[in-house]
Amino acid sequence: MSNLALLRLILLLSAITTCCCAVFSRKDMDATVPQIIASNGYPIEKHRVKTEDGYILQMHRIPAGKRSARRSNTYGGKGKRAVLIVHGLLGSSGDFVIMGPRNSLSYILADAGYDVWLGNLRGNMYTTHQNLTRNDPAFWDYSFHEHGKYDAPAMIDKVLNVTGLSKIFYIGYSMGTTTFFTMMSQKPEYNDKLIAFVALAPAVYIDNMKEISVFFLKSMDIATTLRQRGMLAVGLKQDIMDLVAENFCTAKNPDQDVCMRFIYAIVGEDYEQHNWDMTPIIIARAQPASWRQLEHYGKIAMTSVFTEWDDGMEGAVKPYKLSNVRVPVSILYGENDLLVEKSGILRLAKSLNETGVLHSIKPGCNWPKFNHLDFVFAKDLGKLVNRPLVRHLDELYNKYYQQ
Repeated sequence: MSNLALLRLILLLSAITTCCCAVFSRKDMDATVPQIIASNGYPIEKHRVKTEDGYILQMHRIPAGKRSARRSNTYGGKGKRAVLIVHGLLGSSGDFVIMGPRNSLSYILADAGYDVWLGNLRGNMYTTHQNLTRNDPAFWDYSFHEHGKYDAPAMIDKVLNVTGLSKIFYIGYSMGTTTFFTMMSQKPEYNDKLIAFVALAPAVYIDNMKEISVFFLKSMDIATTLRQRGMLAVGLKQDIMDLVAENFCTAKNPDQDVCMRFIYAIVGEDYEQHNWDMTPIIIARAQPASWRQLEHYGKIAMTSVFTEWDDGMEGAVKPYKLSNVRVPVSILYGENDLLVEKSGILRLAKSLNETGVLHSIKPGCNWPKFNHLDFVFAKDLGKLVNRPLVRHLDELYNKYYQQ
């Protein structure tokens, strides 16, 4: 989301001198997603996907759980179920493994017998381009419109081709949900390739972001200013990110905390579900984003319409076609999510219900302080959300899957 990215940018650029000592694993900050998965005892495969417009995306597959799950007939056999999980802004496939086997969605799904595929949208460290480098402005000329038009369809087709299945599940978090809805608007034929869609904190209607979008993207025009100064994307070099994480994000007390104070001001405070040891790791592992992504979200916020980008911030408003969605949609939201507020969630649910595709809408869990980031980083995420989510997927499979 636009304000979260701006928040992290401000955080990284802030000249805050508070520094507290803490012990955390350098390995967890630097390890790749395949290394993290393998270190936890799970099988891991890497797959390369090429989009129609030349981006190369690395997908990470966990085809089974640990030994007990691998002996089940769902691993590589008849009746296996595959799920594609797509991350949010500033994220990567790592968001669904970094909290460990007890909490991260990927491991819990794999242990339940699912064939888990973790997507990476263009721009993060697991993506490249056949012709362009990251120093080329053209590399960063995209928003979630292109995620939906090119990236998600390519990843879905890859899963289907490798597994031989006719349909899979799609789980999206934040911008991963925006990607789903833009995909269906542009390529409705992909309805036929999905069993159901689970939307975690769906980022579609974000009227509450209007003021901050007007200030940063219109009045200050921060995107244009920083582009002109050579900052092609939202994010800093990895060594600077690591420096910030190690020196400014290691406090373990709300009174001394710097990083989470900034973040909670935007996404909603939830210190009870915050794992203090993870703060520097989460910050250091944040991925770059394109300015166009922020600008596109800003246009949606300022117009109060889930609109295409077309000819820019001041360009024509052309709503995406939510009516193109034909697969069952389940929505999970956070009661204390200040980034994607409940009013926007309910507006989306109403639209989907009118076309008969809304399967359910409910809070992600019964914890009243559950916020936007808790869907991937909550201390008790496994118990609160992900284990119940597996049971929900089982129900969706039994109700809607038809070969």
